[in-house]
Amino acid sequence: MQLRFHFPKNIDFNFENFVLDNKNSEVVALCRAFSLRSKGQPASLALYGPPGCGKTHLLGAMGDYVKKIPGNDKALYLDAIALKKWVSQTGSYDELKERLREFEEASFVAIDNLDSLIGDEAAQEQVFHLYNAVTQNGSALATALVTAPAGWNFIPELKTRLLWGQALELKPVGDDKRALVLVKMAKDLAMTLPGNCASWIITRTARDTSSQLEALRKIDRLSLTTRRKVSIQLIKEALGVEDGI
Repeated sequence: MQLRFHFPKNIDFNFENFVLDNKNSEVVALCRAFSLRSKGQPASLALYGPPGCGKTHLLGAMGDYVKKIPGNDKALYLDAIALKKWVSQTGSYDELKERLREFEEASFVAIDNLDSLIGDEAAQEQVFHLYNAVTQNGSALATALVTAPAGWNFIPELKTRLLWGQALELKPVGDDKRALVLVKMAKDLAMTLPGNCASWIITRTARDTSSQLEALRKIDRLSLTTRRKVSIQLIKEALGVEDGI
């Protein structure tokens, strides 16, 4: 089971291509400052907000930024959804400890989907131990959750550690920026999506990221199989939308 990757991963996540609006400008600035590891920065940072608001992108951006600092060559990502399954399948504490050793020695660790561990105390304990190991080494740990701090129903030790650090709310971008987000998602699929097409998709698909990503994949498949450039007509065919809608 692949649980980690070195930043940056295949999808290009950095601060420069994060779609920014006024609602999140301060949060992004704080994430960038956290990445610099300058004096006075907390040991950890937690991002929370609804699905699709850009939390994973900012985790990747922070890891990318950390790697640019001399001596910080290892930034690792850990998906808590996969970690939960991994903990349940690992035979012994020593085996689990050995598998987590690489994370303990990293300059920066990002844990995504952390609230998926709510209700799983064994997995939460591993994150607690990892938090201690990373921060005691002088390294940084960032997490991403949907749940706001009031709903962090973790074991007390882990919740306390997380609240020692920064907790930042990331809000979805406004309607005026959503087309730019969709263009970025298409680019991650190696697909060119004209701006007018992005706007057309937004008004005719569900607003959640999963639905929009699935729509883009259907469009990409039809574009590749028919060797046609992406256009509104091709998008209609891919999504099964009748002409005139």
